Amino acid sequence: MIMDFASLGLDNLSKASHKKNGIMKPLYEHIEEIKQISYLLAKKHDLLKFRDIIDALADWHDIGKLNPKWSIDNDKNPPHSALSAYMYLNHSENFDPILFYLILKHHSHLKLEDTCPSPPKCREILRYIRRATKETKFEINKKANYIIKQIYSALVQLQEKLNDLNLNVVYADLFGIFKTADIISAMFEKDNVIFEEIASFSKSQIESNIKEYIRSKGLKFDQNRWRIFCKMANTKGDVLLTAPTGWGKTFASLTIALNRNPRHIIYVLPTITSIRKMKDTLSKVFNCRVEENYYFADVEKLREGNESVVDFDMFISKSFMSPITITTLDQIILSFLHVGKYFLKRFHFRNSVFVFDEFHAYPINGLYILLNFIKKFNENFGYNIKSIFMSATSHPDLEKLINEYTSLVKFEFINEYEKKRRYLYNVEPSDITEDESLRAIVKKAEDCNVLVLCNTVEKAIKTYLLLKNEYNLKRMILIHSRFTYRDRRDKEIRLEELSRLPKGFVLVSTQVAEVSLDVSFDYLFTEVAPIPSLIQRFGRVNRYSNYTKSVNVSIFYPKDIDEGKRYPYKKEEIKATFNELIRLEDRIKNELILIKRFRENPLDLDQNELGEIKRYIEKWENDTKYFFSIDLTDNELNKLLKFRDTNTALIIPKCFRTTIMDILNSDEKYRLRRIKEYFTPVPIWWIIDSLNQDSIGEIGNIPVLLNPRFQYSHEIGYFDTEKLSGFLDQIDICQENALIY
Repeated sequence: MIMDFASLGLDNLSKASHKKNGIMKPLYEHIEEIKQISYLLAKKHDLLKFRDIIDALADWHDIGKLNPKWSIDNDKNPPHSALSAYMYLNHSENFDPILFYLILKHHSHLKLEDTCPSPPKCREILRYIRRATKETKFEINKKANYIIKQIYSALVQLQEKLNDLNLNVVYADLFGIFKTADIISAMFEKDNVIFEEIASFSKSQIESNIKEYIRSKGLKFDQNRWRIFCKMANTKGDVLLTAPTGWGKTFASLTIALNRNPRHIIYVLPTITSIRKMKDTLSKVFNCRVEENYYFADVEKLREGNESVVDFDMFISKSFMSPITITTLDQIILSFLHVGKYFLKRFHFRNSVFVFDEFHAYPINGLYILLNFIKKFNENFGYNIKSIFMSATSHPDLEKLINEYTSLVKFEFINEYEKKRRYLYNVEPSDITEDESLRAIVKKAEDCNVLVLCNTVEKAIKTYLLLKNEYNLKRMILIHSRFTYRDRRDKEIRLEELSRLPKGFVLVSTQVAEVSLDVSFDYLFTEVAPIPSLIQRFGRVNRYSNYTKSVNVSIFYPKDIDEGKRYPYKKEEIKATFNELIRLEDRIKNELILIKRFRENPLDLDQNELGEIKRYIEKWENDTKYFFSIDLTDNELNKLLKFRDTNTALIIPKCFRTTIMDILNSDEKYRLRRIKEYFTPVPIWWIIDSLNQDSIGEIGNIPVLLNPRFQYSHEIGYFDTEKLSGFLDQIDICQENALIY
């Protein structure tokens, strides 16, 4: 772009456009850096043939900063995006209506309603341009009608051009590349951009690293198993791998993924519980940058304490730029959906490999929409995404669903279960909170690491309090879903510490311990649950052995299943499972017996609900044209797609009101991220009940639960006082005026 800006009343490209730590960056340098970074990203994802689009975005997006009224030292500046778009509209040699819109909106979401060629919308854009040109040589008051016609014509052309969905995907991805480069340059981090190539890792190097890692765990490297990994890796296409817990599915999936020569490996977990531990494992195996990408990743970065680099690190962790990213299902789907500014992420999916760990634990609706998107973006838009699905308890009906959307190479090692009997159970008709049950837990805790699993949060809390106060157990942790992120993380760190100590600690938990808990316990006490859940629970016991001669699991019947309608499992299913376990109790010669029982029973897939999701996807396609952003609150996402547990929402406990207000009123740089540390998942019915009592408040649009029925404790989490009324004198309830952390 060569222009005489002075003749237009503008400053020249030597003007400072960005500043950091007193260092100024001229606009021409910023533009050049954007191009350099964008070219590298575009080449990596096979989009470099569209470099003319990147060039135009880089050249024009910040021209509005050449307005003499705009200065890097001003506290408040005229809007530069509007002036940039106006200059592009009037002075570009090859006008492109999509680029006009992207330049106009390059600091915003891409909203469909902003492209309507109507007089009100044109006047709105005109007002925006007027603000940008006020009191300048090129003030536009006298040309208002002409400019409205220009804007209207541009929007009409834009509507026509956006009918090409293939082109829309390309433009959206190029815009994501451009904005990524723009942010990195604005951060003065051009030299720190991550361009490590996964292809540079050799099989022999990875094999050596895996061997070393396994030795560090006190285990023996299985050379025959490694040969199986390599054989699977040499196949083509997507893979579905079913094998027992502790078999080595993670290392197998990474070996397969590497052989696909991916741009990125994106490892998807069903919960955030083990993300930090998985990051540590993968970093050791690959010797490269491994990043976390999930809802609380920015909070985790702040807790690491290195605020001198935290901005850039948080940006990297929120993208999929690292060679390996560990993430959760919601982040993948939000990126496909283009929620907010998720256009910064989706382009990284091109030519990448997704590893879906324990996919059976994903919400069915989330898995279904994921499969739809992967198929569409592969078949229609050439994304070339490869997928690896892994499970210890895969079901044929779920495999059939996946196979409808991708052609799978299946590797089933369920016969490995026939060689294993890592657990033997006994069935107890008593409740887990009865005296005899609790005494058994205490006895085992004398020389064993014990896991106690309850079906509800209140039952887990009750069991924990009884063990602590009535039976004087000391080395004990309680973990469930209703802790603040901060408290939950601290408990997980404490669990890691205890698991490395000699025998004799107890973890009391709920279903959150079923998946991705990489700790091997000596004994499990559990309430009866559906068979797939029990198989996952059994997988937490004796993980690194193949056989046991003695009972190491006790299964109890929950008497409270008759007390309320909000029990997490159907009463009929629990009773049927309990009776089946009694029948099989003396017949468990190996683990395959229970696995077969699970696989023989049909999976309850709600076809009507899946049909609703499909209709939503079709509506999304019509509304967004694969280009525009959408705005959805967490509650709406929860309702439509059921990413999280289907009956929960995030809330701030009332005891943190003062803390939240202090953070909001402070000059702290990362206020909103620090506030997220206090978010806590609670049942939806708590919210509904509280709304009826006007017990929901807000602080800066952040929901706060005020209902006195529900209280928070750092030790036991959020709980229902009515269900734990007999234990209130044993609970240190969090007080609002207390010093928090």
